[in-house]
Amino acid sequence: MAHRRQHRPGGKNGTRGMGRKISPSSLFLAIALAGLVLLTALSGWLRHRPTNQLPAKSNIQSSLSGANASTGSVEATVSGGGQSVDVEKAADLQNRGTELLTQGKVDEAVVQFKAAMKLNPEDEDAHYNLALALARQGDRASAKQEYLEALRIYPDYTEAHNNLGNLLVADGKFEEAIEHFRAASKISPDNASAQNNLGNALARQGKVGEAIPCFREAVRLKSDYLEARHNLASAYLAQGRIDEAITEFTAILRLNPDFTPARHGLLKARQLQTK
Repeated sequence: MAHRRQHRPGGKNGTRGMGRKISPSSLFLAIALAGLVLLTALSGWLRHRPTNQLPAKSNIQSSLSGANASTGSVEATVSGGGQSVDVEKAADLQNRGTELLTQGKVDEAVVQFKAAMKLNPEDEDAHYNLALALARQGDRASAKQEYLEALRIYPDYTEAHNNLGNLLVADGKFEEAIEHFRAASKISPDNASAQNNLGNALARQGKVGEAIPCFREAVRLKSDYLEARHNLASAYLAQGRIDEAITEFTAILRLNPDFTPARHGLLKARQLQTK
């Protein structure tokens, strides 16, 4: 489920809502609950898929269509720190990058996002989009820097905190990741993805007891969030709370009978229950 962030009024250079943010393909990140004896026997895995967001596509062309018809061209520019910022062109480049990334043309998308960022360097969405594209290229280090730039410009950028946290988890930097997931959860308390990601990072540290409330909250916020339910069930299983694990696995299969990890988890839980 995509959560939309509330845009700050106006944007730093009047560009808020003009460029479009990209949502990368959903993916599962399998995470083991390390250091737990029961988990070693069960081979339990946590799953999550980061959620990213899409703001509305730029509507600047339609708003300027009348002016273009009468004057031939209109350049929407604002002053940013003594530098002329071509808002219209930057937004157009972002939208082109959006389409290219959606089509899987990652290298070309990066070119567009970099060009947009050069025209309007204080647009956090340009940095955010570039970070997504760089991450798809496998350049996690550069992607992290772009997320940090987006957060420098707009510290309450929920999705940037969330996605940066996921990159930090992938690098094994759990404490830093937890800080960003907590920030995302504080900024957007209704963001189920941030809660699920926070639980995953805590579980990776072996803090299953602390992870369980995060998974519960993610499920409370989004009852059909299958990955969060699976994480909750797996955490219960890791703690030996078999009945609770069975309840969650069963709930998942009611929602989606084809969710294979839940079928496997339920089988393991029932085997333990009969011992």
